Amino acid sequence: MNDGNHQNRQIDLRLWQHCAVFLLACALIVSRRPDAVFHAQFWAEDGRYFFADAYNVGWWAAIFRAYGGYFHALPRLGAAFALLVPFSLAPLVLNLIAIAAQALPVNLMLSARSSLWGSLRYRILLAAIYLALPNCNELFANITNSQCLLALSAFLLLVASTPRGPVGRLFDMSFLLLFGLSGPYCIFLLPIGFFLAWRRPDRWRWARFGALAASCLVQACGLLILSPNSRPHYDLGASPALFARILAGPVYLGTLLGGSGIGLYRDAGRFTFLVCVAVVGTAMIFCCFVTAALEMRLLLLFSSMVLAASLIAPTTRPHPGASIWQQLAGWGSIHYFFFPTLAFAWSLLWCFQSRAVVLKAVSTVLLCLMCFGIVRDWRQPAFQDLHFAEYARRFEAAPVGTVVTIPINPEGWEMRLVKRPPE
Repeated sequence: MNDGNHQNRQIDLRLWQHCAVFLLACALIVSRRPDAVFHAQFWAEDGRYFFADAYNVGWWAAIFRAYGGYFHALPRLGAAFALLVPFSLAPLVLNLIAIAAQALPVNLMLSARSSLWGSLRYRILLAAIYLALPNCNELFANITNSQCLLALSAFLLLVASTPRGPVGRLFDMSFLLLFGLSGPYCIFLLPIGFFLAWRRPDRWRWARFGALAASCLVQACGLLILSPNSRPHYDLGASPALFARILAGPVYLGTLLGGSGIGLYRDAGRFTFLVCVAVVGTAMIFCCFVTAALEMRLLLLFSSMVLAASLIAPTTRPHPGASIWQQLAGWGSIHYFFFPTLAFAWSLLWCFQSRAVVLKAVSTVLLCLMCFGIVRDWRQPAFQDLHFAEYARRFEAAPVGTVVTIPINPEGWEMRLVKRPPE
């Protein structure tokens, strides 16, 4: 890495500085979607499955329930904590946990254990791009989709240096197990964990690989044995043209200009433009992969695996008359493209340091263009006001045994609770 000397790269933040960074990251996240804190509401699976299961069948029994073929430890545990507060505050508890999960990668990137990524100044830029990333509205303060952000933290821990003391080792192992039991991303990190344990052999790296392997076995049990038919199957509608639209639209132009439906444009002139964008964006990532350090190469590889799995077996439901890939090329399911989007943005920052004049010039232009997308997408749209506070009061006043149906975001979703006697 040519940014800074070895001594600067080993600078570590003190505990109070890490706390300040964490709080600052949380504040920036809240500034992008303030309604998550000041007008908290349930979102999709947060309420319909995770909180409703914890309330109706008990938090302990709910933890062992698979959804979509996988176990989801973080939202299940979050729902258990939400039972400890008045019902009107339950969405806020889930949102605060999601915000903390979203802020954690910033502290991991700025830790001295991540010094192989580059100097502290360079890692601050990486963290800043992550916090300001456009076109990721589905991830903000959303505990259902926090598995994506847990995966980023788990990746940073895998490629980081070995923790020095027992506290760091306990944190690594606990977090990797929590992450591994909170969705399918551990499957894609397993080969990376094995590669790192083989390339940089020590007991601790093999222990981390073992934690991932155990998590993968549990998730495979949920997918193949407990709920083999739980994942929906729809027409993909795959084609090279739609693949180019997906790369150019949600991934590359989404990173630079923010969310738009440009990937759905069908006229020949705009399609030619999208193909050129797909080629240039892929070329930038390839240049980064050839010249970058191992950590960045592994991130690009991991992002490619996630993108491939998202295109082959997505769980999204297509709109009537549309195929899965047509929908992915448009507005919906942005959480599928979080890692490719982040990898592209970080690749631009890496290429900006290149000594090749053309590569440096192109990355400079694209980074400046991304500033437009950051400004455009900084403030995320607030959830539709479904008057949750009023429904919460009705639920609290309902007789024991009453089935209460509460509408939640997005439109068309609802949560059903069976009023139980107060404890």
